[in-house]
Amino acid sequence: MTPEKTKETQTLSFQKIVLIIATTVFSFSSSTTAFFTMGLTSLIWLAIAAFLYFVPFAIINSELTSAYPKSKGSLYTWVSDSISPRLAFMTTFIWYSSYFIWMMSLFLKLWIPAGILLFGKDISKQVSILGFPTKWILSILSILGILILTWIINHGFLRISKWLIVSGVLMVGLVILTVSTNLFLALSHPETIIPNLASSSHADSFFATDKLTGLMSQLPFLIFAITAFGGMDTVSNLVDKMGNQKNKFSKAVLVGGGFILLFYFLDIMSWAAGSDYTHVRALTNQHLANLMYGLIDLLSRDLSKSLGLSKAAGDLVNQLYLRYTALTMFTAYVSLLATIGYAPLKVLLKALSADQSSARIFKKNRYDVASRVVYLQAGVVSLFVIFLSLGTPIVSQLYNQLTLMTNLSRSLPYLIVAISYPFFKAKFSEDYLTIIREKWLAKLLAVLVVLSITLAIGFEIYSTWLSDGIVSSLFLVIGPVLAALVADIIYTKTLRRKRL
Repeated sequence: MTPEKTKETQTLSFQKIVLIIATTVFSFSSSTTAFFTMGLTSLIWLAIAAFLYFVPFAIINSELTSAYPKSKGSLYTWVSDSISPRLAFMTTFIWYSSYFIWMMSLFLKLWIPAGILLFGKDISKQVSILGFPTKWILSILSILGILILTWIINHGFLRISKWLIVSGVLMVGLVILTVSTNLFLALSHPETIIPNLASSSHADSFFATDKLTGLMSQLPFLIFAITAFGGMDTVSNLVDKMGNQKNKFSKAVLVGGGFILLFYFLDIMSWAAGSDYTHVRALTNQHLANLMYGLIDLLSRDLSKSLGLSKAAGDLVNQLYLRYTALTMFTAYVSLLATIGYAPLKVLLKALSADQSSARIFKKNRYDVASRVVYLQAGVVSLFVIFLSLGTPIVSQLYNQLTLMTNLSRSLPYLIVAISYPFFKAKFSEDYLTIIREKWLAKLLAVLVVLSITLAIGFEIYSTWLSDGIVSSLFLVIGPVLAALVADIIYTKTLRRKRL
């Protein structure tokens, strides 16, 4: 047995899994975006999303992963055993499709933090680099990134976990940096704390339009708040890396969930106490993809002013803050891309290989990865990146519509897992971590998750209709419907052969 193979059979400690779960689900960009778009009011909506979606789903997730401690199929296995293999395969296919499309946009965003880390500024804003169109350079870099990520994925999960751990440590450091700096600014000028909190608590919704006013203008943030807690589905695929320590992963999910809630609360509260919200909203030259860098820039300059630093010293502090943020986000993007390039594909292959385990394309390498399929995935993503770099209207429009489709596709699997939970409670009788013992309470948790996701989906369709027209809103629905139809055809023609 090779040394690499021995390493691949190692498991992760409880502390590392908690760190990975907490920092994979928690998003620093989501916390800064929440503060920018809604001010302190964002905490109310995050609390609603946590109560209706995140806490119930974390409990459901904990019980399911505990019941299948060695499962490599996670979502597919849960739905297959609780309801039906057909629905499980359709759900898995929709889930994978949404992450596949998301990967393309993430590769194109990867170079915003890379440019800031290397040059101290966002190079994606430039028209050209070294005389070549910026979009061409970024596309070439994206393909290079795809090749590197493919190499990482083909070396197995423990290679990916190293990125996740480094990213997690850096993310915790970034939270500590921003919270402590904001608290220092607030305590240095205590007379500003109450006015700052009042200003951010009475902020107008960033989503307000002529057609969306009052409470209706805040409802789009509920969708955002739910997605801010997304990612538990991918980290659930770590359960088979936890060894034989019973219920360790399930407990790690609950502990990690507590840290996630704490991170969001501390980060947003500290921004509200230490920042003048009118200055924050004045960041008109920022878009949501690079907003966090605008806030960090403002934070570091406020710190330099408070300390009375010279211009040269202030610029140094500014660059240190910006580049550390960029380093953190770059490693976060790499680890996220590696995870979503590995975990959803692994679950899809689990569903497909039920009847096709002898096919050459499913053959696994020494790291227990179906490398041929990973190469195929990388090739298709690269082709999409090349087409997008051409900038033709047809390709750009197609990509925009595909992106719209993923908004629904990413949330539907969570809804189906929640629906399957009461069936799981009724059927599963073996020993596992039982958090919910009453059947009515299990149904209540499932209803809360289904209700929150349904409300989010319904309002997303409605708001898209108001802003972009009925065609765009229809594409939201067409995407998952088409994915479900394709999945059903694949299931009928291949997976049902095992019954013959």
